[in-house]
Amino acid sequence: MGAGGAKSWRKAPRSGLFPVPPLVALCLLAAVLRSSGTPAPHDGAREADVGHPSQAFAMTFAAGLSTGLGALMVLCVTRLSARLLAMTMAFSAGVMMYVSMVAVLHESYEHFREEHTEARAYAFATLSFFVGAVVMALTDDVVHLLFEALIPDGKKRRRHVAHNHTAHAHAAQLELGAADSGDESDEEALAIESVFSSSKADVLVMSAVLGIAIALHNLPEGMATYVASYHSVGTGAPLTIAIAIHNIPEGLAVAMPIFHGTGSRAKAIFWGALSGMAEPCGAFLAYLFVNPRTSQSSFGAMFAVSAGMMVYVCLSELLPAAYREHPSTRLVTQAFFAGCCVMASSLVLEKFSSGGSAEP
Repeated sequence: MGAGGAKSWRKAPRSGLFPVPPLVALCLLAAVLRSSGTPAPHDGAREADVGHPSQAFAMTFAAGLSTGLGALMVLCVTRLSARLLAMTMAFSAGVMMYVSMVAVLHESYEHFREEHTEARAYAFATLSFFVGAVVMALTDDVVHLLFEALIPDGKKRRRHVAHNHTAHAHAAQLELGAADSGDESDEEALAIESVFSSSKADVLVMSAVLGIAIALHNLPEGMATYVASYHSVGTGAPLTIAIAIHNIPEGLAVAMPIFHGTGSRAKAIFWGALSGMAEPCGAFLAYLFVNPRTSQSSFGAMFAVSAGMMVYVCLSELLPAAYREHPSTRLVTQAFFAGCCVMASSLVLEKFSSGGSAEP
């Protein structure tokens, strides 16, 4: 393939109609229909709950839709390179690792703490965390088996990628270093094209695993948002804002690998936004199964399991992919901590939005 072909591959196709508005309409319609069928309250104590199911669904959907805002950031990307791919993979790993270890696992402990001693709560949260890692490892194996079964020569292609991926990345970096100006030479374009043509399918498999992990992580968040908003919209609003804030970088974390694997901004935005639709799904599960008597330990287990899943994806998929594309420890480390910083900032904003106005 010539340099012109490489450049044409890197030029993403124009986006078609973005399919999120129909999803919005369907989810809101389902919420309205479901709430309209709610029996009328029989006493004054239940009067305050009238209309809360639809509001809880709407707030949960708003939190989930914010992943689409993060996915829209792929519109700012004008070119593909091995360096950019490595940075986005490491950045995504930083986002997920930080939120998992600092926020999600702590949330799990707090839920367990409601029903158990401190020692037992810590033990249960830790056990659930490693259960999540094991579940994600099994899911990873299933995704790769499906890849080998559904794609012609999938197993052979994956072995080829594993054998040649690092060599291609080094070749691309030599070409990058040889260019004194900011513009790509034809040889550099060919080197980068070699990297992406060999790793395209592998990046898509990694994107599938990453999307599954984030979607499963969003399920308990959707349940928690629904429960909080159902009983008190005032209580649910800060939680909705907080989840929406940290869903933005998560949407980017899903969209960027898909953009690098397909070259399509439309697909990247669609799947990035779709990963957030697990929040309304979690709200629907909460509507069906969660009530004020639901065990706090159930929430604790869900949060810890999702944390283990995300950490596993970071260590088994994202960071190795980053080092394969650009084996510079400094670059990958800086991008990783940049992701941690963005996630930490969103969590700080969460604290201010929920309790910043409270007196010390």
